[in-house]
Amino acid sequence: MGSFRRWKFLVALILSLITITNSKSSYKYDGSLFSSKELDYDETDTKAMGSVFSKYMADSDAQLILDLDVFRHFFNYAEAYRDGAEEGNLELMKYAVEMVEKLREFDISMACVGDMMHLAWTGVEYATHVEEHKNCSDCKCTPLFQQKKSERHWIFNVFDAMGKVPAGIMSGNNLWVGSWSTCRKIDVVKNAQGATEAAVGTQSVCNVDVECRAESYSDAMSQNSFAMFALYFLIATVVLVAFGTLFELLIVAKNPEEAEESKAFKHWFIKFIMAFSMYSNGSEILQSKKNDREINSLHGVRFLSMCWIILGHTYYYIGTSLTTDNLVPTLINFPKQFHTQIIVQAPLAVDSFFFLSGMLAAFSFFKKSMKAHPDHPPKLSALNFITWPMYYWKRFCRITPTYAVVMLFDVTLFSYVSNGPFWRPIEKQGCRIAWWTNFIYMNNFLLQDKECCMGWTWYLANDMQFHWVLMPLLTITFLKFGMKAGLGLSGGLVALSSLIRLAITLIKGYPPAPILTAKLQIVHQLNDYWNDVYVRPYIRCTPFIVGVVVGYLLNAWTSREQKDLKIKLEPKTVLIGWCCSTVLGLYAVFGLFWFAKTGDISKPWEILYTVFGTPAYALALGWVVFACTTGNGGPVDTILSWRLFVPLSKITFCAYLLHPIMLQIYNLSRPQPFHFTTFVQMIRYTVEAVFASYTLAFFFSLAFEKPFNKIDEMLFDSKKMMNGEKGKSNEMVPLNKRVRDSE
Repeated sequence: MGSFRRWKFLVALILSLITITNSKSSYKYDGSLFSSKELDYDETDTKAMGSVFSKYMADSDAQLILDLDVFRHFFNYAEAYRDGAEEGNLELMKYAVEMVEKLREFDISMACVGDMMHLAWTGVEYATHVEEHKNCSDCKCTPLFQQKKSERHWIFNVFDAMGKVPAGIMSGNNLWVGSWSTCRKIDVVKNAQGATEAAVGTQSVCNVDVECRAESYSDAMSQNSFAMFALYFLIATVVLVAFGTLFELLIVAKNPEEAEESKAFKHWFIKFIMAFSMYSNGSEILQSKKNDREINSLHGVRFLSMCWIILGHTYYYIGTSLTTDNLVPTLINFPKQFHTQIIVQAPLAVDSFFFLSGMLAAFSFFKKSMKAHPDHPPKLSALNFITWPMYYWKRFCRITPTYAVVMLFDVTLFSYVSNGPFWRPIEKQGCRIAWWTNFIYMNNFLLQDKECCMGWTWYLANDMQFHWVLMPLLTITFLKFGMKAGLGLSGGLVALSSLIRLAITLIKGYPPAPILTAKLQIVHQLNDYWNDVYVRPYIRCTPFIVGVVVGYLLNAWTSREQKDLKIKLEPKTVLIGWCCSTVLGLYAVFGLFWFAKTGDISKPWEILYTVFGTPAYALALGWVVFACTTGNGGPVDTILSWRLFVPLSKITFCAYLLHPIMLQIYNLSRPQPFHFTTFVQMIRYTVEAVFASYTLAFFFSLAFEKPFNKIDEMLFDSKKMMNGEKGKSNEMVPLNKRVRDSE
């Protein structure tokens, strides 16, 4: 569910790194470093360095961590500069000033040049005082010189904190982070360079994302009115949660009969306050009772699929954060191992959610229409035109408020939760351009070239579009024209989707799936592949269609009088189903192992996987859920229907929205580069990420998702309108009484 956009810059950065490493030094010396001979700086050097600045530093959207030739010499001899300052070597200090002067010839901001010049001139002043102190014959002058030296002694902390050229350059280690903690301790008042820069009228090209800030992050947040609004909103929500919880525990729980009968307790304001009760919301989330007339295995499928996505995103966000010191060999060697195909093929886990979305919605629609009691038909059915606008509105209202709150915090509060040499806002442009495309669920089509706001939410756009088009089309076909027509249309749509994908893949030269290979083909094509294939609904619709079919069959092959969804199948049929499902699932996950290992694939195998890879996974998953729901799942059903998965399943939507933010905060908060070691290492990070994401999701669901859903029911009682129910609301009934009544 993530964006692949950063890989394009990563490849360019690696290539530029190799070029810079192989290039000659920009400065030539005659004799030693301490020679006073004029620098030999020719046009070739200027062209090489200028191209680096214009190509990689001019793009403010790209992260660059000081791997430039112009700084290499300065950092290499930082130790010599420090010794020169201590020894009073004025010639060397003046040479440092000359080198900084060269920066003015390039498209570098005056603020950056000013910072470098301030450091160099302070070194000159320090060396001057050291030299003068050598000639001091009067002991009274010593304290004065010591004071002057002490005022400028911070330059040694700069040299100490400064990033040095690391080992493993050819492995992609271009991270010269130095010591963040030492850098933070340096407190120097320097000349104001902001107005300097404004006078020149140039944009800050040297303003890389790695920086050492003297001001506190809380002060920076206080200057952001939007962030302060988000903070006040969060505080108000916490107050509402506390008030609603205390109101239920101290008043409603002690007067259950009065709460159920009194009109005062049914006032809209009381209901609004109660919607935020942590006690009720938490109890509803943690309740794990199973219903034999529902699809209990979906809880295990939902949670385990989310864990699979987090596993893939753990690797993905570490790699694309550009905070890894051995990324190149990892990218090349990682796909060569058989077991890593589980990670490489993590995008298949997204198809699980498309399947579940289609199946649950279709199951509900078909159940209301096909199993409604003749004396109590639903007011609105799938064949009623008015049903669908209401259905769209209900789905929009259920998802969008929580989605909006996550986006609000993503672009505001989450930008101030940490710091470090790699730290930067998660949304670089703050979603200022494309935020509205997310809320009309068209962000997989609109403004993709301008901004990708919360890139992992392309899934929500696809899912909403499936419900706009495919849900009414398939539901009405099944109900109006029968099973054969519905199955025929479903099969035709799946075939059409596969053929469209095949045509685009062959014409554009894309790989059969978005997987990492030893030759890194997908890295070069990810940006185009993302726009043309990965986020397009006509490519991703197959699992949703299979889900609708499974939802229909679960209703068509069971009767209205049944108290469960059990279907008696012949043992031979069950065995064939599980064998086919296993083969299809293994093919979908491991069918491209040789391609991943070598980077080579035959044309027939490429066409075969392009056409059948996604349908194979969808059919395999469809059988698993169908068999488990109908009593033919055996131990697989026992695992997927485990009661522990029920509460985790309920908060998976919030975990989906929040886990990429958690991963990026973790990756960007490190003081030192990350180093890939073993698969076990990444499993540990994944377990930590799952735990952290679901913990945050639990509290987020308590404070936002559950209250929003209850407020939505207050304003728009879709259950009564869709089902014709006349039952009274249970909003003010204590939760323990609701549970007893349901039993």
